[in-house]
Amino acid sequence: MIRVFERALADLARGQRVARFRRWWMENAPRGEFWALVIATLLFNLGMSTFMFLYNLFLLDLGFREQSLGAFSSALALGGLAGTIPMGVLARRFGTKRILSICLLLMAAAYGAKACLLWYSAQLALSFLDGVMLCGWVVCLSPAVASAVEEHKRPFAFSVLYASAVGACSLGGFVGGHVPGWYQSLVIHYSGGVVSGLEGKRITLLAACAITGLAVLPVLRVSGGGRVQEMRWPDRPSPFLRRFLIASACWGAAIGAFNPFTGVFFARYLGVQMAQLGSFFSVAQLVQAGTLLFVPLILRRTGMISGILLMQLATAAALGLLAGGRNLLEMQVIYIGFMSAQHMCEPAIQSLLMDRVSERDRSTATSMSYLVVSLAQAGAAALAGFAFFRFGYPAVLLGVAIAAVGAAVIFRVLCGPSREPILTRKVMAN
Repeated sequence: MIRVFERALADLARGQRVARFRRWWMENAPRGEFWALVIATLLFNLGMSTFMFLYNLFLLDLGFREQSLGAFSSALALGGLAGTIPMGVLARRFGTKRILSICLLLMAAAYGAKACLLWYSAQLALSFLDGVMLCGWVVCLSPAVASAVEEHKRPFAFSVLYASAVGACSLGGFVGGHVPGWYQSLVIHYSGGVVSGLEGKRITLLAACAITGLAVLPVLRVSGGGRVQEMRWPDRPSPFLRRFLIASACWGAAIGAFNPFTGVFFARYLGVQMAQLGSFFSVAQLVQAGTLLFVPLILRRTGMISGILLMQLATAAALGLLAGGRNLLEMQVIYIGFMSAQHMCEPAIQSLLMDRVSERDRSTATSMSYLVVSLAQAGAAALAGFAFFRFGYPAVLLGVAIAAVGAAVIFRVLCGPSREPILTRKVMAN
């Protein structure tokens, strides 16, 4: 009898927990077309993460070195810089749905061309074009999400969006690390022919481009109404936006100095094999996806600005530890911490920007932010490519860690809590 009573109490408790979760979900979870944008982001990130995982390794097989990889990364960032104003104008004229769709298709085509046109000038030009198209995706996505989600749900919505994106990237790392080898094995088994590792990488790169192109399908299901942002390029940005742009440029330069070289760091400096590297990146990004879901909890406890500062300092600390790592397992654990802390900053920073500008200025603010960050990352990638080749990874990583600490302090000073609006403080306190 007692056991029956205990089971009944347990069932009741479980029912209450389920009911509380349902109430919490109804109060905090976004609805409607937000989930179409999540699906598009999943496909986009799956294709792009597979491509970007293999791309630098593919170029290394062709004889390119860090200086060239840095130049291509700079061209990508400069393309984003050049596309910022045109993409903002096009978004105003034709709507975010059309711009997202066109950019996805052109981006898939341009990345596919990068797998086939292998001379230096072609790679440089296509990287610039990819940056322009990627700018259209970035400029339109955040305002589209902000329009689809109520203000008090945005931290949760951006956390879900970034967590889904990172989860897709984890699968992309696994696909990029293993599919070339599987393709070689299948060709040998069924045709008896021999396929080089370079050709296996090329086939996988082209398949990744096709997956990226598929992201246009859920975007087409988003209605045009309510998604077109009223954009105007202000003569004088607001005081907050000016401070935010300076802080974002500093932070973008700090993290942009190492991010383009992570695959090369593990493959060349640490000697990790491609399949092993793919599996590691897959696990690392799954961990990142999980940590992103803690962002709303952290921000609720610390406040928006203090939470961003905490995550930025954690990123800098991980970079410093990465410079002094002594064995592969230690480096892998530290790298997971670095990427998790870095990605946790992104939804918080985007939510801060969307909360602190008016609805009609969101696309403009996103465009300006992407512009300055692209410019900062272009210079940082070019400089870092030369520095890694000239001075080695440990010394440069230590310098990047110091720069990240400085960027975090600048972000805290320029966007401090004393300048945070009352509405944001009330939302974070609830």
